Amino acid sequence: MFRFTAQGRIGKIEELKAKTLRISIAADRLAEGRDGQYTKTEWLRCVSFDADLNAEMLTQLDKGDSVTFEGRIVPTVWLKGEQKIYDNTFEITRYQRLSRPKAKTASAMSKADSAADAAA
Repeated sequence: MFRFTAQGRIGKIEELKAKTLRISIAADRLAEGRDGQYTKTEWLRCVSFDADLNAEMLTQLDKGDSVTFEGRIVPTVWLKGEQKIYDNTFEITRYQRLSRPKAKTASAMSKADSAADAAA
């Protein structure tokens, strides 16, 4: 059995049919380009078929949370026309929320409101 551990920020949480939950996470890495180094964002979609785990993740996780997922990598094959497509499904069996995004403080929100009022 293949296993995985992935750490990143939640971009999207989707409830699909048949008690399936799909969560997209993003992680940044440095990449080399013609103009030097830049930050590239990589995305990974993970799924969970465990109804109890799904219910817990739906109540505990939100977009922007930093998380670690662990689970199984399940090789899949399907036909697209006459061509076989090989892919992998990343099935979550365990998670840990590492942190939530920083909430805006009252003073930061009032500064943003003041700036918006001044622009209007």
